[in-house]
Amino acid sequence: MKTGIRLFVVFMISGIVVTFSLSWIIEFYKYQKRLVPLDRVERLFDSAVRTIKETYPSEDREEIARRVLDEYHKYKPNRKKMLPIDVFKVIQPALSVVNDQNFRLYPPIEPVYSVLPFTVIVVDGRAIVSSSAVEDIKAGDELLEINGRKISELINQLLPYTSGENYSIREQQLSSLIQLIPELVDKNKDKIGIFYRQREYNIKVKSDGVEKTVVVKTMTAMSYPRESAQFPALPTRRPFEFYKEGDIGVFKFGTFTLSGTIYNSYRDFVTNTLVQNNDMKVVLVDLRGVASRDFTIFKELFEHFVDKKTSVERWISIVNTAYNMSVLNKYGVDFEKTTNELLRIKFFHTFEPREPFIKADVWVLFDRYTSNAALDFIYTFKKLREDRTIGEPTLMKINHTTEVDYKFDDSAKTSFIFPSAVINEPIQHDAVLKPDYEIELTTEERINYVKSIEDVMLNKALEIIRERAVKR
Repeated sequence: MKTGIRLFVVFMISGIVVTFSLSWIIEFYKYQKRLVPLDRVERLFDSAVRTIKETYPSEDREEIARRVLDEYHKYKPNRKKMLPIDVFKVIQPALSVVNDQNFRLYPPIEPVYSVLPFTVIVVDGRAIVSSSAVEDIKAGDELLEINGRKISELINQLLPYTSGENYSIREQQLSSLIQLIPELVDKNKDKIGIFYRQREYNIKVKSDGVEKTVVVKTMTAMSYPRESAQFPALPTRRPFEFYKEGDIGVFKFGTFTLSGTIYNSYRDFVTNTLVQNNDMKVVLVDLRGVASRDFTIFKELFEHFVDKKTSVERWISIVNTAYNMSVLNKYGVDFEKTTNELLRIKFFHTFEPREPFIKADVWVLFDRYTSNAALDFIYTFKKLREDRTIGEPTLMKINHTTEVDYKFDDSAKTSFIFPSAVINEPIQHDAVLKPDYEIELTTEERINYVKSIEDVMLNKALEIIRERAVKR
């Protein structure tokens, strides 16, 4: 009997050892599969430098490439292999010196990553919780400290992992980086574990005017969407919507791609809205924060308000290289051979009348975050309709990136974005888009807009439109 018990115990212990050994071997194999060899890291960085030298639309591209190389040597790894997040940590700070929000790596997000159980939006250096997966921190709270480190300190630590011409542009990229602090900032060494181990964080927030410190635990990037769905989040902008503010029809746009079913839904939305509201006399197009990369979205809407074919002359710069062949063809240049010359090409934005035609007074509202195709549309609109724009000067320059390419690196689990063409209007090189009627906002008013408490800019815009209507 004793022998039987002894054999049973040995069998049980052996089973446990074998089970844990197999589990560890499996996790070790998964971990090894995630590692990026140093030659792949170098290849990704070399590709970025080559892109600068061969396609970056600037006369100073050789000097820019040199600065990037110099910066990279400060972070260059000495390991033979590394995780994707570490690839991002050694390459992105080098790309950051280009000071172009459209030239950067996106931070990789793997399902196994440890993330903080909330996301934030940064407004003028203040971090507002946008969604949460824990009860003690709710959307709308202000994040003050993480493990005793003030948010300002953490932002300064994360800025090298962003790209942009100024701080206000860069802070828009901080949301995902702050949630990734457990991986990006606090991870000292790699561990191979059979079970996921949560880490505790002391989080100081201001909630309903009261400061408090709560202890939260990390969760995996894969589990966050499911867990956060149980709690209210700050409202997000829809791709498109329409509503009436008294006698003014307001079209409001978010960010969406011009493809697939959403584009068909957009066209149906515009047509149906105009048919049902064909007596509108005043229309306000709200483009605040829109970052769409396709001009056609706004062009097609505006064509319902023009009664004849109208063209506006524009200018664009592209490097004459085989790598840019498709972009050159898009703007009417027949590529013959690579000269590496920075070409300045004239093209036209042309508007054709579109049914149903609505004879209305069109105004445009924009804020400092409006960029890319939306900014191009407003700049063109200002040439056609004088005294019809309201908002605040944009952060992005008028002569900004207009064509952006993407390359996904499967090994590093990251996307590299870079510009292949820029708008090149005959204006001061650092000029930004300014409205005809400027509205100044405080940080609190911006935060209240994010929280959907009050829309001060829209209210002031409606006042301006009504005042102008009375004077006319």
